[in-house]
Amino acid sequence: MTSNPRLADLWNRLPVFKTVAQTEHLPTASKMLHITAPAISRTIRLLEDEIGQPLFRREGRNLQLNAAGRRLLNAVSQVMESLDGTLMELASDPMEGPIRISTIGVITDSFVLPAVMELNQEYPSLKPNLLLKGTSDANDLLARGHLDVAFYYEGLTDERLNIEHLGNIGAGIYCGEGHPLFDANVQSLEEVLEFPFSIPQEGDNGQVQDGWPVEVHREIGMRITLLTSNLEVALSGRFVTVLPDVIAREYVESGRLKRFPFEVLDPIPVYGAHRKADVPASAARKVLEYVRKKVRQE
Repeated sequence: MTSNPRLADLWNRLPVFKTVAQTEHLPTASKMLHITAPAISRTIRLLEDEIGQPLFRREGRNLQLNAAGRRLLNAVSQVMESLDGTLMELASDPMEGPIRISTIGVITDSFVLPAVMELNQEYPSLKPNLLLKGTSDANDLLARGHLDVAFYYEGLTDERLNIEHLGNIGAGIYCGEGHPLFDANVQSLEEVLEFPFSIPQEGDNGQVQDGWPVEVHREIGMRITLLTSNLEVALSGRFVTVLPDVIAREYVESGRLKRFPFEVLDPIPVYGAHRKADVPASAARKVLEYVRKKVRQE
């Protein structure tokens, strides 16, 4: 790949810029970098000339970041955090130490947790740390190096990450004991739609994450945060709900839930994401591989 000469010049000046931007004081930056203040000033001037606009407001020896400087500092900090994380990974056993995993809802108990337990049995030095994050938050933390791998329901695009479709979860329409439809001989979807539903909140893509077709109207009686919370709502008999079949199956078999025989739902997709810089042998990719296997076994 051909290198960009302009980027190479900028790259050599960015560590100086980062220190000056964080201190906003030339004498302090000079002590930290072991470079004279005039040399630092020249470096910053060259950087600004190359970019084509000022990065600081100057008051004597004090420098205050302007809007362009703040944008550049944020970008440089993200790149350096990611590089630092990659260097740490390369210097150590990839299957040893902590791995930070973001997951949500049904994915957690039904797929991620079993996969992580299996992985930990094979690699006992790996220390999983499971966190609950929404899609956008998880992607941002991944890109900044504060997460290693994330799982969620939405296929949002992010140029900083590799986001993979791991498979789909089947889902159905359910109600619990005590609901008027539980013992009824329901013949049509229209009969079910006469009753209110409990549904999850909208995701970052603006859609409810239970696979319900947007063209089919349903009355909303309640909104919950997590898809798994609808299991408790369904078991209460208060509302009709959409549930992933993987978590409802045992309750149908025990007679506590009823599944209506109307296949109108789109499968619920499962996505996994990791940083593009992750090497193939990284723990993040290994976790992704194990979770993919669990999803496709469903």
